[in-house]
Amino acid sequence: MDALNGRVRKHHRKIISMHYEHFLFIEKQILEVEREIDRLIEPYSEYIDLLETIPGVKKNAVAVIIAEIGVDMSVFPSEHHLTSWGGLCPGNNESAGKKKNTHTLKA
Repeated sequence: MDALNGRVRKHHRKIISMHYEHFLFIEKQILEVEREIDRLIEPYSEYIDLLETIPGVKKNAVAVIIAEIGVDMSVFPSEHHLTSWGGLCPGNNESAGKKKNTHTLKA
């Protein structure tokens, strides 16, 4: 609380102004990147609509999915291979009636 007591001097205002200008620049850059992503995934609108029907998958995640996996599913022999590649299906590690720890990958 002591830090809030005192005076904001000219050099403080200058530093605050510089930080604010930097913040605005970064916001502008983020908007440009988002527009570029939207432009690049536009040809895949049909796939985007399908992927967004998956519960919990939003537009930002769809762009990542398409960027990582692509739209050609022929590289995966089955849907099981795809989910395994993505770390979404835990293994079934059981031996002699004892279950070992299984988990999915964390995002």
